[in-house]
Amino acid sequence: MTVTSVQIIDMFQTAFDTDKKLPTVYKKGANSMRFDIVHDKSDMGAWSKQPIKISASSNEIAVYEYCLFHLNPLLSVEERKMVWARTYGAPWHWIGKNILKCSRHTAKKRYLGAIRMLRMRILINEELMDKLPRLN
Repeated sequence: MTVTSVQIIDMFQTAFDTDKKLPTVYKKGANSMRFDIVHDKSDMGAWSKQPIKISASSNEIAVYEYCLFHLNPLLSVEERKMVWARTYGAPWHWIGKNILKCSRHTAKKRYLGAIRMLRMRILINEELMDKLPRLN
């Protein structure tokens, strides 16, 4: 099985989307401070202001864990910030100005270089290939 650079970028995007789907972390005792809502018959058909929260599937969580625990340690801190900022949707000029201190063209080249290096490290390392989750 081979891995392409586009699949690695998609894995990071899936990990970012999965992070939004995971339940939020509460401080200890914060759950007990919530009000109990009692539903009755008059609530039927009422408009709920909270959007429906879709939970993450097991494959999405596997990709999330793979990115965090296996791919992130392979990157330097600067590369990590760059990859996650691009996954978040930050424009190239912002990444170049605030993270890498270079032009947007150089930022994109470094990003693609980091993704290619990740791809090569995955293909070379047998252990990383075995732990690679099923990609859609």
